[in-house]
Amino acid sequence: MAGNKKYKVTADLKRNRLIITIPSTATQDDVQKIYTDIRFCVADLKPCFDIITDYSHCIFAHLSAIPTMRQIMDYLVSKQPGNVIRVMGETGLLSTQLLRFTDRFQSYTPVYVSTHEEAEAHLTDLIKRNGLRFQIRGHQVEYTIDQETGNGELVDISISGCKVQGLTRVITSEMESTIIIPVSQDYDLPASFTLAAKIVRAQEDMFAAEFLQLDDEQKAQLHKWFAYEVGKDKSQEER
Repeated sequence: MAGNKKYKVTADLKRNRLIITIPSTATQDDVQKIYTDIRFCVADLKPCFDIITDYSHCIFAHLSAIPTMRQIMDYLVSKQPGNVIRVMGETGLLSTQLLRFTDRFQSYTPVYVSTHEEAEAHLTDLIKRNGLRFQIRGHQVEYTIDQETGNGELVDISISGCKVQGLTRVITSEMESTIIIPVSQDYDLPASFTLAAKIVRAQEDMFAAEFLQLDDEQKAQLHKWFAYEVGKDKSQEER
């Protein structure tokens, strides 16, 4: 465990979980120390570790801390976390500010709860979606069913499945499909991912799919692409 009276960062090795408590006033110095402690704790955890970040005591965060908060987000993405839970307490100004901040970035999708007990219950009862979901907005994908092709845009994606909207061809639940995701050649990645999938939920303009039989190499390549897309979004923003 690493921490002081103002903040706490703990690695729960038994449950493979990272627990972060944000202080009542989050200064740049505080957040930098939290970042350091996170790196020490994550070194002891296994991939797909869950994260609980408790903001319920935090009433103010300095703007100077935002770049380091983004560094923390990017670092955690690179370490292949599982579920991310944020404890917000009673909805207030900080919750609104934090949501506006995180929504600006193409990043992972956390779950928001009111108390630490709710976070624990959520993780205990959760049937895990294998891997953290990433918001990679506007990325075009192609899907094929019965030799007919449709197109859409990613809403989010993980190593176990994805959600696609803006469909050009109607699709229904329980269908099997091939999903093709083109990849920018700015990075050392395949030109595209071709993934067998089963449609687990469908609406007129959206579907959610579960990827079928991904091997470890495919999962590693997908994680690499997720980290690249998140980092690319950050670089474009800083220009």
